[in-house]
Order: sequence, then structure tokens, then C-alpha cells
Amino acid sequence: MSTLPLFFFSPLAIIGAGLLLSQMFGVLLHRRGVPRLYGAVAAGLILGVSGFGLVDAALLTYFQELLNAASALVLFEAGRKMDLAWLWRSRAQGLSLVLGCLLRGACTVALLVPFGVGWSDAAFIASILIAINPVVFTSMVADHNATGVATYAAANAVGLSHLVALVALSVSLAWLRSHGVTDELPFGDQLLHQGGKLLLGAAIALLCYGVYKLASSVSRAEAGVRPGILLATLMLDLGLCSVTSSSALLSLLLMGLLLRNAEKRENVFQAQLKTVQDIGYALLFMTSAALVQLEQVLHWQILLMALLVFAMRIAVTRLALVPGQAWSTHKKHAIALSACSLVSFSALVVDSSMSNAAYLSDTATRLMGALLALNVLVAPAITWAGLHFAGETHEGSEK
Repeated sequence: MSTLPLFFFSPLAIIGAGLLLSQMFGVLLHRRGVPRLYGAVAAGLILGVSGFGLVDAALLTYFQELLNAASALVLFEAGRKMDLAWLWRSRAQGLSLVLGCLLRGACTVALLVPFGVGWSDAAFIASILIAINPVVFTSMVADHNATGVATYAAANAVGLSHLVALVALSVSLAWLRSHGVTDELPFGDQLLHQGGKLLLGAAIALLCYGVYKLASSVSRAEAGVRPGILLATLMLDLGLCSVTSSSALLSLLLMGLLLRNAEKRENVFQAQLKTVQDIGYALLFMTSAALVQLEQVLHWQILLMALLVFAMRIAVTRLALVPGQAWSTHKKHAIALSACSLVSFSALVVDSSMSNAAYLSDTATRLMGALLALNVLVAPAITWAGLHFAGETHEGSEK
């Protein structure tokens, strides 16, 4: 190690090298019809714990705020894609998306308990697996310029799944902490504590949205300038959530929701933020891939359990879409495939990591590791396949 150049020991240089490899591999793969996100997967596996070990959990602690900022953009975008008016008007379609969230959670518990996972651990994992990964879905949509009814429905499902997952996670987290080895506060007090975080996060979102509106009004900012004001407001939101230990996920989702549903004029943020968001997608997925331990997917029992859970999520999501009469059978298959990706504990709480969930059993922790490994390796391809199957990608529209 003493013969290596000094820049290899700079955390910032290592992250920069990872992003450089992600972009380079992504462009090369995209030319061959492979989703660009796999460039971040390749870079993460090469530099991460399954490769050279340069990017690990210890190094990423130096960049927690940077990762939080990238997560803020992703969560904001997920909230901005939710059309509350459409969800209400469509009724059957909106209920189908909610039903999909509930079935993903309930069926995960029903599947894991017979494998020997405890009820508390199964409920905790199930609450996480309700959510659909916004990085995977949004990146695939952006890369292939996907538009259409299936893409629109899946985009609404992403944001909606996070809201439902957040409520379920608060309850399961309160139960785990109140019945864990540390024996902290009773369940009722823990539930009030988690609920308080949600309320405070919502209050911060309303405050920051008001700040954004005031700043835009006072400065008389034109449409092309507003993205800069928005970015500053999102960082303010994230910072306030961090210092108050409130729910950053709910707060950032609500910021996106308010911008989409409270403002009547057409927003132009997507074009101005696209480059920043693309870098954020690559950074988040590269770090996720860097933490993947490939040996976890080699244990056949854990791998079998993870594969069954992964396939079950797709199947029950498809089942939940049956009441949605506005979608054809073909589109329903496509929506279910596009919503296959899952998130980690860290993505749901933004400012924590899976290692902080010490109250999980060894089996549950290994299962989550195997699921996240599968998610990194196969979810981008399945999501792309779903969009392509719907005929809503740019390539599909040209044919």
C-alpha cells in the first residue's frame, strides 16, 4: 500500500474516481443497449467491498451529507411525480396502487415467517419492501425517455409506496425498539416518538415551501432561475430535518407534492436539474453497489428466500392492478415489472444506514443484504424491460 499514489488515500478522490468510472462505463454500456445505471453498478463492485475495498461504510461516513443531498433530489422528484388529483379522480387505478403497497407488505410477512424469520423482523423488512426504488425507476425513465400511461402509473406508485412504507416503518420500528435487547421506551411512547418525527417533517416541508414561494416572489425570479432557489430550499429542508431528527423522507416527498399539486403554472425544473439528478443517481447507486457483499448471494438458503421475495413483490403488484380497468392487461404486466425495484433502510430514513439497524437478527440482516445485492444486479434490467414491454421507451416509440 505504501507504493500507491497518495491520491488513492483521499476519500474525495476515491469518490471522484468512482463517479468517473460510473459515467464512463455507463456511456459505453448505453451504446450497446444496456441501461446506463449498470455503469454505476460496475464501478461500485470494482471499488467496493467485493472488489478493491476502497469504498466501504467507513469511507462513506465522510460523505453522509453529500449522499443526503443526492437523496434529497431523488425523493423530491418522487414526490413531484405524484398527481393527487389523478389518484383521486381515477379511483380504481389509485386504489390499485394502494392495494399493491399493502399486498407487498402483507405477503412479505407471510413468506418470511415460515422461513424462520421472527414476526418483528419480518414486519420490519416488509415495511421497507413496500417502497419502490426511485433511483432505479427514475433513472430508467430518464435514460429511455419513457412516457405513457404505464410510466405515469408507475411514477405515481413510487411516491405513494414511500408514503405507505414510511407509516408502516414507523410502527414496526417502534415495536422493534420497544421489544429489543436495549429495552428502550414502551411501544406507545416509541410510536408517539416516531409519529412526532413525521409531523415535524411535514411542518418543515410546509415552512420550506413557504420560504421558496416567498423567495421567488420577492426576487421576482423567472422560470429559468427558480431551480437554483429550489435547490437551496431543498438543502435547507434537509438540514432542518437533520438537526431536529425529523422525517426527511416525508418532508422531501411533501416538498415535491406541494410543487406539483399546489402550483398551477407549468414547472420547468426537470430540464435544469437533469444533469445534477443524473450525477445523484450514479452516486447513490454506485455507493449501494460498493456495499454489496457478493458472498451473501452465494448462500443458497438466503438466496432462495431473497429470490422468492423478489418474485413475490412483482406477482402481488400485478395482482393488485386487476381492479384498474383503465389499463390493458399488457400495460398491467409492464407496470408490475417497472415497479420491481426495492429500497434499503438507509434510503427510507435518509440519514441512517443498514448497519444502524442493530436490532435485526443475523438472518434478517443477511436477507436484506442478499435482497439489496439482487436489486443492484437485476432490478435495473427488469425495470427497463417493463418500460420497453409497455412500448413507452424512446426506442419503442420509434419502431
